[in-house]
Amino acid sequence: MRSGKPDKALLDTYAEATRSALAVPKQSAVFRAAIEAGYLTALSDGEMDAGERAALVKAVETLSAGIVIEWEVDALIEECNEHIGAEGPIARCDVVGKKLAELGQPEAGVLVASYVALATGGIDKREITRLELIGKGAGLERAAIADLVKKARAKA
Repeated sequence: MRSGKPDKALLDTYAEATRSALAVPKQSAVFRAAIEAGYLTALSDGEMDAGERAALVKAVETLSAGIVIEWEVDALIEECNEHIGAEGPIARCDVVGKKLAELGQPEAGVLVASYVALATGGIDKREITRLELIGKGAGLERAAIADLVKKARAKA
């Protein structure tokens, strides 16, 4: 896959659709799962860099229409670290994917994760693997995952 910047207009579209489709209590769970999906993808190379963190914060703020703010993302990342430490990142990809499927929003989570992966230099093989693991857990076919990545990369 070639490098490119993520498309914020597409994220805005998914944000509106997500907010419309979910009852308020479920929105919080989608935001949590989307944050962990993005974080797991960023960690594929061992750490989340500043560009990936900024993209995650921006993506979640957009998806939540400002309901989730930066300091809350940091708190949720700490919570994610506890889960990752206990279960490992590969198992967490599956858990997060299944949670997104249960909530009926697998595309929103994979889109946020793609947005984070595209933030610094495009998507590499490790990030693709994480996106596929999350998508597989969510019940998405490989082609659907690739389509979401392409949409995130597309220019507005």
